[in-house]
Amino acid sequence: MKIAIDDGHGMETAGKRTPAFSDGSVMRENEFNRAVVSYLHDELIRNGFSVMLTAPEDTDISLATRVQRANDAHADYFISVHANAFGSGWNDASGVESWIYSKKDKDTLDAAQKIQSEVIKETGLKDRGIKESGNSLGILRDTKMSAVLVECGFMTNPQEAALLKSDAYRKKVAKAICRGVCLHFGVKYQEEGNQMEKIKVILLGKEVEMMGVKVIDENGNVTNCVTIRDFAEQTGYKVSFKGATPILERA
Repeated sequence: MKIAIDDGHGMETAGKRTPAFSDGSVMRENEFNRAVVSYLHDELIRNGFSVMLTAPEDTDISLATRVQRANDAHADYFISVHANAFGSGWNDASGVESWIYSKKDKDTLDAAQKIQSEVIKETGLKDRGIKESGNSLGILRDTKMSAVLVECGFMTNPQEAALLKSDAYRKKVAKAICRGVCLHFGVKYQEEGNQMEKIKVILLGKEVEMMGVKVIDENGNVTNCVTIRDFAEQTGYKVSFKGATPILERA
């Protein structure tokens, strides 16, 4: 499956930051979003997913461009990472919530529920549930694939803002989102250590490289496993999915 991941907003997006901390500093929302997306990228790759970034640049990228990039890449799923806010000053609004276009879309709802549940389990923050955006959020309305937007804590809550600044918390959120994605697709989550790497394969007498993992069983036997998408592309097939089941068709 190809997952598009989006670090919501940009570094210079107006108003998307914490109130000033006691030392006068602020955290821009995209500092958190971008860090989580970076860790999430590695988590998803390690677990066998194909990943594309909607906004890898340092400059602000419009919502329309982010959506178009995901659509053009024919991504199977879209995940946008955010930090929440209530007003512009410090307050006690708290918790994690996830947004989808419509709860009538049961596949997207299932993904959102699994991601939300794993983030709550990993962070221990208040569960604010799954929200329905309708047409109010273009990033969910205009993507052609299922899309989930995750609000991972409040920048305007001093305790949660401190977490959002923490590298340890950012890694927790990325790991939790990946676990939710794995649960949705029926993929066994791989802890760090089973790293994706280039594996040499002899294909029709020719040596090629594909992304995969080396799996070691209890007897120490090593099996090289390659991704279905790489195999399909090397052999002239196109790949789609029904749930977690790959469907190969001649391109």
